[in-house]
Order: sequence, then structure tokens, then C-alpha cells
Amino acid sequence: MKIDSPKSPESQGVGQGPQNVQKTQSVAPKDKAAEAKKTNPSDTVDISKKSKEIADIMSAVNQLPEVREAKVQEIKQSVDAGTYTVDPRKVAEKILKEI
Repeated sequence: MKIDSPKSPESQGVGQGPQNVQKTQSVAPKDKAAEAKKTNPSDTVDISKKSKEIADIMSAVNQLPEVREAKVQEIKQSVDAGTYTVDPRKVAEKILKEI
């Protein structure tokens, strides 16, 4: 089988070494922190008015006592007097909600 080509293999670049090849290297910054400082000299944080209000409310809630002493005393007196009753339906509903 014979293939004829109007150009010789040498003129098509066949059999020759690479021509006009340039090597490029990407140079990564050695100190990324220093590079970041150059591009973004200062960082700022803006807290919205709503988030400030939420923080104030959370601070107030955290200062409340965990136990409501007045409620505890009321229940103790009811138990001691024998007048404390529990609605079984409410207990069952709360148990089912927790499951």
C-alpha cells in the first residue's frame, strides 16, 4: 500500500523534534497570608440592627433564673394540701409530642 502526499514528512513536521515550545510555570505566592493582606488590607464586620436586638434578648434570657421559685412553692403547697391534680390527657399529649 502506498500513500502519496504532496508534502514531504519533513515539511509537515513529522520526524522532527518539538519546535517553538515554551515552558511556563505558575508561581504560587510563598506566603498566602501576606498576599491576602496586600489584596484586602482591612476586613470589616457589619452586625445588623436585628442581630443586635437578638443578642440583647439572649443576654436578658440568660440572666433569668432557671427555676421559677414562686411556681415551685405554689406546687409544693398544693401537693402538701392534697389538692394537686394532674390531667392525664395533657401528660399523654406531652409524652406523644416528645416521641
